[in-house]
Amino acid sequence: MQTDIATLIRYGMAVALFGLGLTTCALGIWTLLSREYQRTLKGISAQSSRLHARAMSEIGAVPLIDASARLVDAVNQLVRTAMGVGAFLSIIGTLLCVLAFWMFTF
Repeated sequence: MQTDIATLIRYGMAVALFGLGLTTCALGIWTLLSREYQRTLKGISAQSSRLHARAMSEIGAVPLIDASARLVDAVNQLVRTAMGVGAFLSIIGTLLCVLAFWMFTF
């Protein structure tokens, strides 16, 4: 009787852990494949090049160019961070699924 309850709890934990692993892995892959930040970066880069062309003729636009260059760098760093988070979530999700499989088989 005691062994049956322990086995049932272990199987329940394995199923819950596997579901959590699948969810985490799916969120990681979704983060990696989403192109939200890249579209933003392309738009900012296009506006920055227009601003740079305008700054050649106007002296007052130089601070705007500096600000737009810093904004492009910040968005670029955001893209790198998002890719790192997506890879981390995918790896953790895979490890959770492997752990759940190990719990279920032994």
